[in-house]
Amino acid sequence: MDKAERNLDKSFASPTVEGYGTVTIRVVVLRKSTSEPPPEEGPADAEPDELLPEKGDRPVSTFLEEPKRGRQCCVFLINGQRQHAWDYAFIVRDLGLKYLRNRMLVVVDVDGLHPEAVAELMQGTRHQFYEGKVYEALAARVIATLKDDPDLKRLEEEAEDDVSSLQAGDEAVKAQLDQLIQEHHDQAGRVLQGHSQPGDESWQSLTDGSLSQVGDVVVAGDSSTGTPADGPFLLMRPDVSTIRLRPDETRRVTVSSKPEACWSDLENLTIAFDPPITELRASHMMQITGAEVSLTFDEPADFDEDEYPIDTTLRAAAAFKGFADPRLLERRVVVNRSRTRPPKPPKPLLEVPTFLRVTSRQPIKVVPGGPDVHVKLRWDGKDELTVGTPPLWAFDVRCEAAGATPNFFATSPVDGRFEVLIQSSPALKPGEQLKFTVDARGTDGKTLTTGFLACVVEPVTPRRVEDKPPGGAQRRPPYQLLYIRSGDWSQETCWDGAWTGDDSGSFESPNERTPLTIFVNQDMDILVAFRDSLVARRLAESTIEHRVNRYTAHVAFHLYQMYLKKRECESGAKVGAIVDAPTDDQMRDEIRRVANTLIKLMQVSQ
Repeated sequence: MDKAERNLDKSFASPTVEGYGTVTIRVVVLRKSTSEPPPEEGPADAEPDELLPEKGDRPVSTFLEEPKRGRQCCVFLINGQRQHAWDYAFIVRDLGLKYLRNRMLVVVDVDGLHPEAVAELMQGTRHQFYEGKVYEALAARVIATLKDDPDLKRLEEEAEDDVSSLQAGDEAVKAQLDQLIQEHHDQAGRVLQGHSQPGDESWQSLTDGSLSQVGDVVVAGDSSTGTPADGPFLLMRPDVSTIRLRPDETRRVTVSSKPEACWSDLENLTIAFDPPITELRASHMMQITGAEVSLTFDEPADFDEDEYPIDTTLRAAAAFKGFADPRLLERRVVVNRSRTRPPKPPKPLLEVPTFLRVTSRQPIKVVPGGPDVHVKLRWDGKDELTVGTPPLWAFDVRCEAAGATPNFFATSPVDGRFEVLIQSSPALKPGEQLKFTVDARGTDGKTLTTGFLACVVEPVTPRRVEDKPPGGAQRRPPYQLLYIRSGDWSQETCWDGAWTGDDSGSFESPNERTPLTIFVNQDMDILVAFRDSLVARRLAESTIEHRVNRYTAHVAFHLYQMYLKKRECESGAKVGAIVDAPTDDQMRDEIRRVANTLIKLMQVSQ
């Protein structure tokens, strides 16, 4: 397998299966394919978290077996022969790596198990492993080793980030838009609209009344959470569950109160991170109806990319006049490495190493009875220094604990990087601290030392997943469809003005050299919040792409209809008819309302 095809290739030489010996685990993650398999609709009675079969080529298809076992991406080997396999369900449900399921391969070599354990697994009456006590212990060890691997989590976070900032697929949107336009003309009951078309009814007689709008209903918690409270509370715009950052880029959100009028009674506002991140800055500027918070991650020149992704929590605490209890708003913040910057050149490795340090972001957290904890370390010694009998250099890991001591071991270095795996024990108690010391000892007596503290914490809650694929059509477009991102907001293409987070789209009428140009804002506040909510629910990439495309196509189609209406009014004015053509401000407000309606409909119809 060519190294250029891989995002990750690592092995864990001797994870201990409690009481049954050791196993070797290798995990490989391939790069994402440039061409995705064609989506297919799933059964109507599928459960929300049911894994549906996928067809078409995936990055791992070349390395898998015949189609009947094509999804068995985790294999168990004895003497180099496949004896058992898992499909990608364990990647999604047990490891929580939804967006890596089509790119990940796992090979488990169980030759290190005791002969008695192998004999129980390989009973002659079965073609796969016997699922008894040894099998359960083996499965638990594989899942515990991989579940919290920082490299896998980094790749998953990067995949999530790509999906959360997903831009509508150009061809898919054009296909849906063309279909809407075609069906609009084919199924139209009238040639013209309103009073221009003879008939018993007109659009004027049908729009005498106005629609009443029900106010938003906000639930801070159900009846089992806390007690009812009075007064204002904090909210964020856009209301995203995860704020995603890149190095040296600024992300702005607005913290305000509900009701908005209570913001004038604000006495104090504090913005902090838990845990605190030295390189992450937050500044806020007070405004009439809220505070604009700017978040920036300043990456130092010597920053080690092994620390990505960085995960913390933004906490905004406010005190309002007349209310004793503070108001609190919490949002997850994830910092991923830059997409555009080229990788740093590798540092030279030496025959005589000079340093040993921990590169994982601290504090290190251990969950009692939870998955293994991977602590990344780095030195500048050559990898071959740790091989041989005896090796020129060897790693020694020690742990000081007041109570139970977990199992732990160090992996072999690859390009100067290695890990210490801490196999958590149910006997650990929350609140304890484990002090680890790592020594690199040379045969010449030289020693390099580093250490870290691990805190024992309460377990986290699991996540649910669901899947639903998309569809589409195709036709040659008689228009130009352009996408606007936040970096393009300064362009005066939004009804001859600049863009804002409230604008969903606009259009420019055709001329002699350019066709009808339709602009759709891909970073509108409510759309960003909607995409983020889909990622928070762990939906499949195809599902998120389908819903974003559907929204974009309908916004573009409504802009197309607005253009037809404007053209009709201008044509009537040329022949002397009394026609009130819509102004830019009116069309701007109209497409905003349409976008809000579409998002609301998609939220309640999921």
